[in-house]
Amino acid sequence: MLNENDKTNLRLTEVNEEIESLKRGKETRAYILFVFTQLIWTVQGLQLKSFFSLYSSIYDLNSLVFWRHIGVSLTAYIFIRYKNINFKYPSQINYKVWFYIRNVGIYVCIYTWMKSLSIFRLSTCQILSGVNPLMTIIFSIFFLKEKFHTIYAIGIIVCFTGSVMIILNERKLEVTSDDLDDTSAKNIFVGILSLAINVNLFALGNVGQKFLCNEHLTPEEQTFYFGFYSIFISCFFCLINLKFGLSNIFYCLYAFLNGIIFYLCNYFTSVSFQNIEISKLQPVTFLSSILIVLSGTIIFSEKLFLTDIIGATMIIGFIIYNGINRPKS
Repeated sequence: MLNENDKTNLRLTEVNEEIESLKRGKETRAYILFVFTQLIWTVQGLQLKSFFSLYSSIYDLNSLVFWRHIGVSLTAYIFIRYKNINFKYPSQINYKVWFYIRNVGIYVCIYTWMKSLSIFRLSTCQILSGVNPLMTIIFSIFFLKEKFHTIYAIGIIVCFTGSVMIILNERKLEVTSDDLDDTSAKNIFVGILSLAINVNLFALGNVGQKFLCNEHLTPEEQTFYFGFYSIFISCFFCLINLKFGLSNIFYCLYAFLNGIIFYLCNYFTSVSFQNIEISKLQPVTFLSSILIVLSGTIIFSEKLFLTDIIGATMIIGFIIYNGINRPKS
């Protein structure tokens, strides 16, 4: 016969087991959702690359950004209305510098990303963008006063070495004689510069996102704003060049659809992070990179070198290792 204390302990055990079961269920669903999201990220990345071949005669970078981010902001606004979020205006934000770094920086990020895609292989751009988490950590040390660890210095060396190995393969693809001609050398320089700006500015945007989260600016609001500012800036350049891509409605719709897909990717990622530790998802974040590299090789007939695989393994391997064995503050 159980006494009252035994009965109470039994009930507490049952409640704890039920809570743990619910938690495991949430984590499982979050993990599955995150894997699915990586597949959508793959589609989004392939879409961007395909603009060069599908709409070569009409393609214009600013018109692409314009229609794409209309899709981003409109979808974000629908979510804001649906969830009855109390919209916060820029004048109410304290961290205005970080607000504009993140929102204006998004336009520069997509501009430099598309520029690098026009010069380098999709696989090269995707793999090198894997350095973003490391750069976010480095900037967090400077601006958020987070603790520095020796492993970060090792990561810089490892990722830089892997990046150089991959970039050197772009030189192989450009070589038509013993040396690069001036145009090819310039293209590679522009591609490297574009990727460098993209990676660093994207990392600064991540730091800015942390500041804005402290102001309780929801992911929906943040996404709406960086879409809005990209629309504003790209519209300005479209007006100057008189290029909105309206001569081909499918071009505009394709870019608009890419914006919707981009928003859904960000939204599903945010939902996943709310229900499972980010460190558990770290290895999965590179699933889309691997799929995009393979898809680029198959769909766009891009060459893949052994040193690409070695360089990618160094970059992705370190980021995964750092995510799983994250140093304690």
